Amino acid sequence: MKAIKARFEKGQVQLAEPAPEDGPIDVLVVFPELEDDPWERIINDPTPRPGLEKVADEIRAEIAAGKTTPLKLDDL
Repeated sequence: MKAIKARFEKGQVQLAEPAPEDGPIDVLVVFPELEDDPWERIINDPTPRPGLEKVADEIRAEIAAGKTTPLKLDDL
């Protein structure tokens, strides 16, 4: 068995490299499971992050004390 990368579009499969057989031959087409955006999963994960919370609290305290200001996207 040989796996070949391909693209499926509009009901057609286009192989990225030549097939190992001239055919006709039965093949198995496997569609990978589509994952959600991993960053979305990470951001929405409710698991406590004590280290991140500590840093965020320190930054909030610096902002409240006037030692720093939040980043302004227009200044980038």
